[in-house]
Amino acid sequence: MPFPVYPKSPALQGHVGAVHVVKYNTTGQYVLSGGHDKKIILWNPNTSKLVKDYVGHGYEVLDISVSFDNSRFVSCGGDRSIYLWDVTTGSTTRRFSGHMSRVNAVDFNFDASLIASGSYDAKVRLWDTKSSSYKPIQVLEESKDSVTSLQIVDYEIITGSVDGYLRVYDIRMGQLTSDYIGHPITSVTQSSDAASILVSTLDSTLRLMDKSNGSLLQSYVGHKNSDFRVRSTFGDNDVYVVSGSENGKLLAWDLLSGRIVHELRTHKDKLVSAVAYHPKNSQMVSCGADGTVQVWNAI
Repeated sequence: MPFPVYPKSPALQGHVGAVHVVKYNTTGQYVLSGGHDKKIILWNPNTSKLVKDYVGHGYEVLDISVSFDNSRFVSCGGDRSIYLWDVTTGSTTRRFSGHMSRVNAVDFNFDASLIASGSYDAKVRLWDTKSSSYKPIQVLEESKDSVTSLQIVDYEIITGSVDGYLRVYDIRMGQLTSDYIGHPITSVTQSSDAASILVSTLDSTLRLMDKSNGSLLQSYVGHKNSDFRVRSTFGDNDVYVVSGSENGKLLAWDLLSGRIVHELRTHKDKLVSAVAYHPKNSQMVSCGADGTVQVWNAI
């Protein structure tokens, strides 16, 4: 498949200030973005239309995760809380509190019965969305510094921390696997075949780690990431690795060779903080410090 390098339309504008996170829903029909303005916006990336906005956070929005059936999403941010939203009504149905500092990352499990949240307080908290209790059902305390990124895949929770450790928790077996990367981690993403994990770190390097033994499979360089959280991802069924950069670049590498296949300048040469790839098509979206969301399509 050709790599999406062509911006379909002018940048999507609706936020005031930096946009920190952008995510597709599970079908790829819609995109959710969250920013410094405390607002979450639902976009149609194909028509460039703002569909709905969601207001409730008291501070900046730092992460979003969409449920498997697209009826709900969860968000977190600087107000130390986790919000569970109804997509259609635009209202919050639950609010979970317990972290002692800003919440950097959230994710649903496969049936949206569980939420994991990772915080600057170095804790990961697990929340039961079906219970009437507002207390976490479990707290993971192994990190020695801020938890910046996490992902739930099946019965495992993958976390990245500023302490430099990549951790994989097997909830069913009660086991923990830790690999020391050696630099503060800003992003973790498991490959679709569950064999490897893509790790972004503050030494301007992406690493593809073998999940089974912790060995380095490939590294990707050419972007700048030394001061801020920059999220990376896989693209086109794991053919590419994609990441933003602190100097306004959006880069793609060939997964196997590590070679840069595309290098784009975007977001007015400011921080490109996050990128998300369409679950089915050759399309991706990026967001950044210029306050916009950009949709990219294949030529």
